[in-house]
Amino acid sequence: MFKKIFVYIVMCMACLYFSCKKESVPEPDVPTTVTTGTLNPTALYSDSVFYVQDIGLIVKPVNTIAGTYTSTPDGLSINGNTGDIDINNSETGLKYKITFTPVSGTNVQTSFITVSGINYEDKIYHLSKGDSIAMPIYNANVKLALPGANTSSVFDQNGGCKKAGIAVNSGNAQINLALSVRNQGIDTGATQQVKLLYRINDGSNKSLNGINVKIYFYRTVSQIPQYLTDLIAARKSSIFDIGGQQTLSQPGALVLMSSATVDNKPVKARPPCIIAVGD
Repeated sequence: MFKKIFVYIVMCMACLYFSCKKESVPEPDVPTTVTTGTLNPTALYSDSVFYVQDIGLIVKPVNTIAGTYTSTPDGLSINGNTGDIDINNSETGLKYKITFTPVSGTNVQTSFITVSGINYEDKIYHLSKGDSIAMPIYNANVKLALPGANTSSVFDQNGGCKKAGIAVNSGNAQINLALSVRNQGIDTGATQQVKLLYRINDGSNKSLNGINVKIYFYRTVSQIPQYLTDLIAARKSSIFDIGGQQTLSQPGALVLMSSATVDNKPVKARPPCIIAVGD
């Protein structure tokens, strides 16, 4: 009798177990949400570099105090009320200054973050002096090596730049300006603006990234329009210092960050101003 009761109890427990067990259902791809920790109590975000991801990435600030968020330069996709940053919809390869102002108006905080990617220096290149290669700048710092260069990283993935006559090295993202100018068939003008698509073997896990590129070219410096020289000067004037805040990540490093103004109007940091002259 006892044996039958024992068997009955075991069977009931087994039925209860299998009836409660549910088959796992895979979740759909949604943007990853990162709520940054409290590693640095003085920072708005606990990390300083964020990478695009194939399924997207939303970064949230450390605190949830009521207030407003602003950023500079233009290009960062940030919610002014919550401070949430949509990394994939932001301009990459730039360093941004983020300012948080509490409702009280006191204890204003600032932080600097970099959205990982490449950029090019705003510059006039003199082809006759052998200055004919526009070098990519990784994570807004000229001292950083480009991960996976000539090995696992890929640039101009869809050939968009090549079709426009912009000669981009697919292994290291260097732009051959002399060849690009020759490809245009004229000696004064500009290429069309195209998207340089790339994948870098870094924290992005080779997720697709991109930067708009346009090259201006003239015979002499005197032919360069005033608005372009003003643009370069305005951007360069704020590369190292923004609003009185030093932005050098290390002594002597060039940090590409621009909140410059021309005629009291904010200057966008993109596309990079690349000008090639023959003399």
